[in-house]
Amino acid sequence: VCSTWGNFHFKTFDGDVFYFPGVCNYIFVSNCKSSYEDFNIQIRRAMVENATVITHVIMKLEGVVIELTPSSVLLDNKLVQMPYSHMGVFIERSNNYLKVSAKLGLTFLWNGQDALLVELDKKYANQTCGLCGDFNGIPVSNEFISGKTKLTPIQFGNRQKMDGPTEQCDDPTPPTSLMNCSREFASICETVLTSKAFTSCNTLVNVQDYIETCIQDLCHCDSSMADFCMCNTFAEYSRQCAHAGGQPLNWRTSDLC
Repeated sequence: VCSTWGNFHFKTFDGDVFYFPGVCNYIFVSNCKSSYEDFNIQIRRAMVENATVITHVIMKLEGVVIELTPSSVLLDNKLVQMPYSHMGVFIERSNNYLKVSAKLGLTFLWNGQDALLVELDKKYANQTCGLCGDFNGIPVSNEFISGKTKLTPIQFGNRQKMDGPTEQCDDPTPPTSLMNCSREFASICETVLTSKAFTSCNTLVNVQDYIETCIQDLCHCDSSMADFCMCNTFAEYSRQCAHAGGQPLNWRTSDLC
């Protein structure tokens, strides 16, 4: 599973979690190692009222082009009504998610806001490119080490950029070192992510990655946005847990998220 959520967080198929604050058009995942490209998914993020949202997704699947925005679904430039099924592609809305499944072995889920997830059949191992990495089962290798060169997440992300024909989109600048970062943040993040609500998750999905991400959220986001950023990471951990077969309980409370 490869996913992106919240304040510019990404998790590759091989489990690397990284921060890439790009607001251009990027290849999220494509089938790049074969003569015929079975799929290509591109995403664009923007800052909307201080929150990061995915505004546009383009999917090339089974010979058709699907364009998704939070309010519409176009297939080869025609508006489609859901549920929709044609030539091995099925599109539906379920439980606040837009879901696209393709018979070739791909499932795509988007909450219409910040979070998106792609699951691929294992037959595509070692055959993918994009922000999701190469699906070779080895973290870091080939994504953040290219030949003998070490890449930062920003350099890796910038390599996946696809400008439109008339577009010149600027690369993001590396984040400044985190000034307002206190140890208190670590205990907030840890307390929630190891709480009773997530007991069944902690053995299934590495919680440390999400604690680190949550701390980054609280450090990167200004205080008015801290809840938004942190809550998106808790929601992502809950989704990953459910996806791995766990049963997260309701972690939201009147004081939290």
